Amino acid sequence: MKNRYSKLLGMITLPGLLLAGCADNLDIEPQNDISRNTALNSRQYLEGLVVGAYDRLSDDDLYGGWIQMTSDLLGTNGDVRWAGSFFDPREFWRKETTAINGQAEVTWTAAYEAINVSNEILANLDREADEEQRAKFEGEAKFIRGALYFELIRLYARDWADGDPAANPGVPLKLTPTDLTYNPEANYIPRNTVLEVYNQVVKDLTEATTLLPPENFGSGSKDIFATSWAAEAMLARVRLQRREYDQARMLGNDIIENGPFQLVDRVDRAFNQAENSSEDIFAIQVTNQDGVNSLQTFYAARGLNGRRDIRIQGEHLDLYDSTDNRLNFLIYEEGGNALSGKYRDQFANIPVIRLAEMYLIRAEGNLLAGGVQVGPNTPGADLQVLRTRANALAAPVAPTIEDIMLERKLELSFEGHFLHDIKRRQATITQLGEYPWTSNLLVLPIPQREIDANPALQGQQNPGY
Repeated sequence: MKNRYSKLLGMITLPGLLLAGCADNLDIEPQNDISRNTALNSRQYLEGLVVGAYDRLSDDDLYGGWIQMTSDLLGTNGDVRWAGSFFDPREFWRKETTAINGQAEVTWTAAYEAINVSNEILANLDREADEEQRAKFEGEAKFIRGALYFELIRLYARDWADGDPAANPGVPLKLTPTDLTYNPEANYIPRNTVLEVYNQVVKDLTEATTLLPPENFGSGSKDIFATSWAAEAMLARVRLQRREYDQARMLGNDIIENGPFQLVDRVDRAFNQAENSSEDIFAIQVTNQDGVNSLQTFYAARGLNGRRDIRIQGEHLDLYDSTDNRLNFLIYEEGGNALSGKYRDQFANIPVIRLAEMYLIRAEGNLLAGGVQVGPNTPGADLQVLRTRANALAAPVAPTIEDIMLERKLELSFEGHFLHDIKRRQATITQLGEYPWTSNLLVLPIPQREIDANPALQGQQNPGY
């Protein structure tokens, strides 16, 4: 996939907001390249942009692994230890990230590259005559852009409830394609507020829920492409993080009760699959021909071609009942180290949103929103669905928020939720020091390279860097 679309995408994207290399390179048109106007004059190449946007979304620095691992290394509270030799992830784990951290920089850059492809799609929808197809392309672009701005605002800015979101700096909102004439001044964009970015995320994902079809085969396997259900599930995450519990529970309930998804019979069968399982709402596709599963690289045992750099701590293991299959099936040992079994197969798909998460969102929403319960299950009954599948001890009939957060940790461990759950519950990390949820060290720096290149970002670095 990358080889097929690399020339086209290389002509229309820009790493970060500014940094795509020497401007002279944009004047070079090898015979094998296709000019922008020619490429975008046909449906075929607009489809190519869409596939290319998904390809960027699955980059190892995004949903191919590092969005999830960054959250879990920053947000670990006695759950994991970084034992690898790479310095940048070690900084995350030790809460010693610097403004020149390479991983923080490339995740930022990769996200804006994918956003730029989405913007290019949206700017050229009039080139597609078929109204239904045009709506689908628009929905896919808005799903990808909304999802990535959500990840950027969660990692590089203060949490929604940490101060005033209308005043706190977020990330730059770029909603049009990068100017191919490479006019730097047109791309000097300051940071929008947290409120502005979140509002754009909600707008994009809400529109995507109506633009995308419930089944989306695209020009190939349906598993590659987002659906209206995927947009709705991502929006449920956003509503939850904004503490909009009523909206979150309604979205989660709709997916559970009306969506085409079912929990697999055994929790381990939700992972290490060559095809999406029945509970995958959205997953990154990885094969031996295309895609990268960096979660497998850093979580898996050496005997499985992994590095076992992220090792599970005893404090996390002690959270499980002895009969809990999430302990017995999804955690294993190599060389005296406990490792996650969610990522054993380097060519398996990466679940991004599973139906199990919707049960937990509905439970949390029903507990905290108050009023009339949404859906047929009480919060305790929703927890019991997952605990029954895992063969764990019975859930409390009337769970507290602490019970629900524990169940999230057990069910969604190592899937990128640690940091965001800490912040949403306003908890304190006590591993390797004491870090309250408002700590500056739990927010990534704006990459120094971006600040140096963009005058509009100078003086806008996050506190502590």
